Amino acid sequence: MKKIIIIGAGSVGGHLANNLDLYGIAGHLVGFLDDDINKQGKDCFGYPVLGPVSWILDQHDFDVVIGIAFPKIKEKIINALTLNPELNYPTLIAKNAWISNNSKIGKGTIIYPGTCINYGSVIKDFVVVNMNCSIGHDCTIASFCSLAPGVNLGGHTKVQKLTELGIGVSTVQGTTIGKNSVIGGQTMVNRDIPDGVTAIGVPVKIKSNESVSEKF
Repeated sequence: MKKIIIIGAGSVGGHLANNLDLYGIAGHLVGFLDDDINKQGKDCFGYPVLGPVSWILDQHDFDVVIGIAFPKIKEKIINALTLNPELNYPTLIAKNAWISNNSKIGKGTIIYPGTCINYGSVIKDFVVVNMNCSIGHDCTIASFCSLAPGVNLGGHTKVQKLTELGIGVSTVQGTTIGKNSVIGGQTMVNRDIPDGVTAIGVPVKIKSNESVSEKF
């Protein structure tokens, strides 16, 4: 493994920097990149913020971890980094997560401790699965999604691209949640959810027809 740069000196980046052994990357982290000018040139979580995201575009000696949960920001960063096709994005899986045989985890994805992923499930690229999530058999989570702590997905659930699931969201088996949607914390999703909405409640109700990233 090459030396590692984490993009995003926020909560996800902080979790990784404080738990390098848990992800098998102790001794590899060099520092952070962040477009927040108030962080640049300072130390965050014991490591320097070397500059903005664009710093990495002419570098060739680092692996890059996208330490950001917000789907749209992740996608925007990855689109910008295509200007450097030599960059590699390692997948980070906590040592105490359980990943069943016959499941697939995409590049750049981060699986937090305590998470369980059952057989037949596919977690695509640049997904963040936070602490103690339970993903049933044959689920699919599309690229750039983010799952907050304690999400529970029934078997055959499909979560489409760029969607956020808040703390403790649960689904019944066979549910599809549309792309670019936000599901609020503790919501019980017992039916399919369309694209581009915010939904909350037990059972789930559509709150608005335009998804808004909120801290549920």
